[in-house]
Amino acid sequence: MKKIISYKMVAIYIFAIFLGAMTGYFISVKQNEMEREAKSAKYEKPFSIQQQALAEKTDFHKKLIFETKYLENGEIVREEQKLTPSLYGKSREELQKIYSGWKVIKFDDEEIVLYREKEGLPPDYYIISVVDGYVVLLKSDGNGHKEIVEKTDIPLESLTPFDRERVMKNIITKDKDEAYQILANLSS
Repeated sequence: MKKIISYKMVAIYIFAIFLGAMTGYFISVKQNEMEREAKSAKYEKPFSIQQQALAEKTDFHKKLIFETKYLENGEIVREEQKLTPSLYGKSREELQKIYSGWKVIKFDDEEIVLYREKEGLPPDYYIISVVDGYVVLLKSDGNGHKEIVEKTDIPLESLTPFDRERVMKNIITKDKDEAYQILANLSS
């Protein structure tokens, strides 16, 4: 009879410890969530009375468009956003100051277009090139940098003169499957 009581007591202690740990965990999670909400609320900038009145008075469907021309291949990447309330009522000059690396090329009731030119290729383009005498597959990050996706065992000198020249000038493709198809053709 004594052993049964001690087993029951051990079970009760284990259950109490488990219950205490779970309660502490849930309190900690809730506290972290409240702290995160407080931090995000602190960083939000309240809109001015003028901005709120302008947003309520007008039906804003104006678009903010960012156009980036990548100089390596000449492609223009266009990104559209809705105009945020913090930009309501801003003049062309104020926008130019806010987006200092961009040029305001269109400013009317329907849209605002900001333009810039950037070195390199757009993100996620694939480049077949040569590194250390071997054909490699690279991927652009959109910031002028390229990372090696795959090093092949295809020596540059094994290619035909036509293919060698193409690879040395870089073969650029937007599609990963197309890049691998080109690599397969080069290796055969």
